Amino acid sequence: MFLIASSKQSEKMKKALWFNLVLAALLCAGCAQESKDTEGMVDTHHPERPNVLFIMVDDLGYGDVGYQGSEIKTPNIDALAAQGTVLKHGYAYPICSPTRAALMTGKNPLEFGIDGPMENDAMLPLDQTTLAEKFQQGGYQTWMVGKWHLGMGQKAAMPHNRGFDDFYGFLGGFVDYYTHVYFGGLDWQHNGTSIREKGHATELLTNRAVETLKNYNGNKPFFMYLSYNAPHTPLQYVPHPTVDYSAIDNPDRRVFAQLTTDVDAKIGDVLATLKETGLDKNTLVVFMSDNGGNLEGGANNGDFIGGKGRAFEGGIRVPIVVYWPDNIASGSMGTPMFPQDWMPTLLDAAGIPYSVDEFEGVSLLSALKTKESKPISRAVVIGTAKSKSVIEWPWKLINEDGKRYLFNLAEDATEQHNLISENPAIVESMAHLLASEKSTLPSKGAKGPPPESLFRKADGSFDYDVRKPETREPWAESAQ
Repeated sequence: MFLIASSKQSEKMKKALWFNLVLAALLCAGCAQESKDTEGMVDTHHPERPNVLFIMVDDLGYGDVGYQGSEIKTPNIDALAAQGTVLKHGYAYPICSPTRAALMTGKNPLEFGIDGPMENDAMLPLDQTTLAEKFQQGGYQTWMVGKWHLGMGQKAAMPHNRGFDDFYGFLGGFVDYYTHVYFGGLDWQHNGTSIREKGHATELLTNRAVETLKNYNGNKPFFMYLSYNAPHTPLQYVPHPTVDYSAIDNPDRRVFAQLTTDVDAKIGDVLATLKETGLDKNTLVVFMSDNGGNLEGGANNGDFIGGKGRAFEGGIRVPIVVYWPDNIASGSMGTPMFPQDWMPTLLDAAGIPYSVDEFEGVSLLSALKTKESKPISRAVVIGTAKSKSVIEWPWKLINEDGKRYLFNLAEDATEQHNLISENPAIVESMAHLLASEKSTLPSKGAKGPPPESLFRKADGSFDYDVRKPETREPWAESAQ
């Protein structure tokens, strides 16, 4: 129904119209000024197609982050946890290469023979489609910054040939933070070409990530895999420590704490860049550790038994946080999540089609959004060649050094009560699953000395000032 105004009302309407026109002009001027102020900021609007930033750190234990009560200061990770979703039962494999292989394929890495830290002449099978390749096929820009550890003996195995448009970082399991040397060879490169540059690895990787985000043109959404080597050994003093950890009695933990606080600060720089460029509004951020903390390298896994290399909770339960504004509310999720679940979950978030038969992992995007705590009915084998487990919630069967353990994780999260003799039927069923999970391929696990042994003094203590020299050809140029 239309209303006809009286003359008095008409006069009022004219005044109101004049006021609105003036207000609109002022607002337009403000918009122009705002446009000028924000010049150079990219168009970050990709409805239903978020950017994805996946941050992985190395050897960080469940008890090494502030939000879990650690004495180590991690304010940026803590803030991410407060704003995002914390995974109560977030899992990794006990060693770095299997976790990374599961992330990149959505499959169980033990099927590929990746059951330990990858040998230098081994690689993720070339017939496996990687997460980066899926994002490329879905119209994304793909960048990797940091540690790969999924193949370095052949150029075809390197990240820039496995789906990443651009790769800056290193290929092996660790590097000297300062000389960037791995087993005598320089292991620092950009798309297959070695580069020599001064600087601490954590700082250089952060600078690259920040620069890449600032130069992002916004034409396509992006997937960035930012894979730090910190706080993995070698335990080397950081260039500019910001927190005094002299109150910590264990000297190894003091240096580990420095490395952890340092990488936390650098993660803060990356997250600040997202905010400064306006990218934070449409970027899904995942933070996780690649395995449980290394107890020989100063880490702490809280109340959990074991650590890196073992299938007990201390080796596989890791800090994981997911942050996606306006899509995933803050809180915690109780549904167990495994590394192979990330591929379908992230593809779902990005709206990239796939067949459920492609992966062993399952999408948990819905569970993340609803904070679901109901476990999915499935059995997941997780572990290494020496320490392997199968989790069929709430039961977990471990086989380590010929000894078996059965735990009910819903009632005994810290694995204090071995129920092996009380549940023979459950043990028999799960043991069958464990025995059937064998690779048809030979083990790709490293056979050399653990990296920790390379950085110790004659008395067995770590040399925190060590600098490893180059004694052979760089890894990038020596690859076939």
